[in-house]
Amino acid sequence: MNPSPAPAEGPRPWGRGPQGRVAVLTLALGTGTASVLALTYLHRGLPTPGTAALVWLPVLALLFAVTEGFVIHLRVRRGSHGMTISEIPLVLALIHLDPLLAVAARTVGGGLGLLLLRGQRGLKLGFNLALWGVQSTVAALTFTALGGAGLPRDLTAWLVIYAAVLLADTVAAILVTAAIALHDDPGEWRRLPAALRGEPFVLITASLGIVAAIGMAQTPWTLVLLGAVSVALYLAYRAFVTQQQGHAQVDELYAFTRALDGSRDTQALIRVVLEQARDQLRAAQAQLVVPSFDDKPAARVRLDSRDRLVNTVLARGPADDWWTPARDGAPVLWRADPGQPEAPDAPPRDGLAVPVPLGDEVGVLIVADSLPDVGTFQPAHLRLFEALANHASVALARAHLVDRLRREAEEKEHMALHDPLTGLPNRRHFQALLEESLESTRHDDHGPAVLLLDLDRFGEVNEALGYETGDAVLQEVAARLQQSVADRGQVARLGGDEFAVLLRRARTVVESVDLGSDLVRELERPVQRGPLSLNARASIGIAVAPDHGDDAETLLRRADVAMHAAKSSHTALRVYLPADDQNTPDRLALITDLRDAIDRRDLLVVFQPKLDPHTGDVTGAEALSRWHHPTHGSIPPDQFIPLAEHSGLIRPLTLHVLESALRRCAAWRRDGHPLHVAVNLSANSLHDPTLPEVVARLLAQSGVPAEALTLEITESTIMANPAGAKAVLDQLHGLGVRLSIDDFGTGYSSLGRLRELPLHEVKIDRSFVQRVAVDHRDRAVVRSAVQLGHALDLEVVAEGVEDQETYAYLVREGCNLLQGFLISRPLPPDEFAGWLAGHRAPNVVQGRFTA
Repeated sequence: MNPSPAPAEGPRPWGRGPQGRVAVLTLALGTGTASVLALTYLHRGLPTPGTAALVWLPVLALLFAVTEGFVIHLRVRRGSHGMTISEIPLVLALIHLDPLLAVAARTVGGGLGLLLLRGQRGLKLGFNLALWGVQSTVAALTFTALGGAGLPRDLTAWLVIYAAVLLADTVAAILVTAAIALHDDPGEWRRLPAALRGEPFVLITASLGIVAAIGMAQTPWTLVLLGAVSVALYLAYRAFVTQQQGHAQVDELYAFTRALDGSRDTQALIRVVLEQARDQLRAAQAQLVVPSFDDKPAARVRLDSRDRLVNTVLARGPADDWWTPARDGAPVLWRADPGQPEAPDAPPRDGLAVPVPLGDEVGVLIVADSLPDVGTFQPAHLRLFEALANHASVALARAHLVDRLRREAEEKEHMALHDPLTGLPNRRHFQALLEESLESTRHDDHGPAVLLLDLDRFGEVNEALGYETGDAVLQEVAARLQQSVADRGQVARLGGDEFAVLLRRARTVVESVDLGSDLVRELERPVQRGPLSLNARASIGIAVAPDHGDDAETLLRRADVAMHAAKSSHTALRVYLPADDQNTPDRLALITDLRDAIDRRDLLVVFQPKLDPHTGDVTGAEALSRWHHPTHGSIPPDQFIPLAEHSGLIRPLTLHVLESALRRCAAWRRDGHPLHVAVNLSANSLHDPTLPEVVARLLAQSGVPAEALTLEITESTIMANPAGAKAVLDQLHGLGVRLSIDDFGTGYSSLGRLRELPLHEVKIDRSFVQRVAVDHRDRAVVRSAVQLGHALDLEVVAEGVEDQETYAYLVREGCNLLQGFLISRPLPPDEFAGWLAGHRAPNVVQGRFTA
C-alpha cells in the first residue's frame, strides 16, 4: 500500500504551520529509519551482495517504480491512501535481498516511480520516500526476526511473510494518518479504521508475491504470467473501489442534505457547505462569496487549513477574475495555463465556481486546487458541484431569512424596551428591571431604591427654542445621568422629560439621597447649545424598598408622589412621606367606585344649550357628565374628572359621554331640531392615536353628520404638546368634525399658534365672562378675544352668562353663541328634550334676553 497525505498549502516558517509540521515528521522518519538500520548493521556488518542479489536489485527497483503507475486511491476525508501492487515486489525483495538492500530497492525504485510516473516533487515526495523507508525497514526486520529466509516452502514461512507485510502496511497507514492530522485536522485519528480498509488487498498482493517467488524458482516466465494476473487484479479492484466510492459519494450527498436541514444558523451552514464542498470535490480550498445584504458589503468566507471560518470584506483582485462569470449565473470550470508563473495573486491551478441564489442576490461557491489523486477537475466534478450548490442555496437562503427575522425580532424587542431618542430603557423595561431587583433582594434587609426625576419648566425650552433643541437637552441629560450613576444602578427614560434611576441595593435612605444630590449638582451645570447656555434643573422623588413598598408599582407611584411634592415645594429632592400621598384609602375607594359607575353607565350625561343671541335660536348643546354617588351623593366634576385622568379612566369616561351625546343628538335631529353637540376632550385623549378612528366609528353608528359634532379641547392641553396635539386634530378635522378651544385666555402663548391649528371656534373662559359687567380688564380680554376670533374666521362662544348685563355686553361685542344659567342650566336628556320642544325664539330687545 502506498499512502499519501493531502498536499501542503503555502510556505511557512520551518516547523510551523501544516507544511512545517509535516516536514518535521518527514525528517523524524528519515532519521529514525537510518538510525535503526545503522544499529542493526553495527554488529552484523554491511552485506556483501552476491551475483543473484546484484541481478535482483535493479529488477526489483524497476518493479517498484512500475507499480507506482498502478494506484488505487482510497478516500479518507480530504486525504487519501494510495494502494498499489507494490507488495508483490516487496515480498520478492524480502526473499531474495538482504534487509538493507530491500530498503534501498524500495526507496530508490519507488522514488523514481513517483518522480517520473506521478510527477511528485518537494515535501510530498520527501515524505513518501521517508515513509517507504520506514515501511520496508519494518517489513524486512520483522521478516528476519520471525525466522524468514529464502523461498517460502511451507505454511509457516507464508505466515511470516503475511505478518511482515501487514505490520509494515499498518505502520504506514498510521504514519499517513499522522501526517494528515498534522496538516489538516487532529480529528483524522478517528478515521484511522477507514485507512485500514485495504488490508484484504494487501493480503491478495502478498499472496501473489509468494506465488511469484515459488513459480520463478521453476521458470522465469512466471513473471510474465504474474504481470498479467496483477494487471487484471488491479483493474478489478479499481473498478470495485470506484463503485464503492460512487455509493459513498451518494451517501455523502444525502448526509450533506441532512446536515443542511439540521441547522438554521447561517455560520454553521456555511461551515457545512464549505467542508462538504472541499472534501467531496477533493479540493485544497473552498470559499463562499456572499453578496451584500442589509446594507452590509459583500464578503468572502473561506475555510482555512485549520478548518476555521475566515470572513473578510470582498476585495477582488486578479486572482478572482476566473470565477467572475459565476456571479452572472454561469458555472465555471477553470484550468490554469501550465506555464503560468506562481505568484501570491495568481489564479489557482484549477477550480470550480457555481452560482448560489440567495434570495434576490447571487453568491458564488468556489473550490480550487484539486488534490493530486483527483487529477484536474472534469465536467463530472462540475455537475456534482452544481448539485451541492443547489442544496446549499436553498438552505442558506432559508437560514438568511431566519437570521433576518431573528434580527428584526431583536430590533423590535429592543425598540419596545428602549427609548428611541436616548437609547435608555423605557418605562416597561425599567419596571421589569425593578421587579427583577426586588425579587433578588426579597429576603435581604436592603432593597432597591427608585429615584424619579422630572425636568423643571422643560416645556418652555420646547416652546421657545423648538423640539430639536429640546431633544438635544434630553440627550445631554441622559448622558450625564448615566455618567453619574455609572455601575451603581440603571438609568431609564419614562417619557417626555421624566427619567428614573434604579439603585439596585440601597443600604440606607441616606445613600439614595446622596445619589440624588449628585444628580442635582450634575444637572445644574449649564447645557451649551450653540451660543445659548441652558439650565436643566430637576425635581427628584425617592422611594426605597422595603420601607416605601415591596412591589414595583407601589415604589414607582410613591417616587412619583415624592417628585411632585419636591416640585411643589421647590426643594429639588424629596423622599416619600405618607403625608404627601393623596392616594388615601378613601380616594382609592372612590376611584374604584368611579370605575364601576363607568362600567355600569351610571354617570349621567346632561346638556346645556347654546343660543345664537342675534336670532334667539338654540343651535346646539354642550354634553357634561354628572355623578351621583350612592353614599357620598353628588360629586362635582372638578373632583371626579381629575380622578379619572389620574387613574386612566378618562378614556372610557370620554367614550361614554361621546356615545351618549351622539345618540341624543341623533334623536333631536329626528325630531326636527338640527342641533350640534359639543363634547370635552381631556389632555390624554389627544395622546391617543386611535381617537379619530373611534370618533369616525361612533359617528357612523349614530348617523350624526360629522359637522354636527364639536370637540372642545382646553387651551392648556394644546399648549402642553402642540406638535402631538396638531397631529390628532388634523385627523379629526379631516373627518369634518368641528374643533373648539375651551377655556380660551387661560393658557400661555396660544395666540401665535391659533392660526396653525385647524379650529372652528374659540370659547371664552367663564372666569372672564362673569365679571365683564363690573371689571374693565375682563372686558378688554373679552373684546380682544372676540376680535381675534373673528379676524381668524372663527366663531366665538362665551360661557358663564348668568345675568342680563353680561348678556347685553356680549351681544354688543358680537359673540356668536352664548351659554350659561341665564339661558338654561345643564339638563338631563329627557328634560332637555322637553325644554327644547317648548322653547320659542326669545325676544331680543336692545341686548336683553326675554322669553
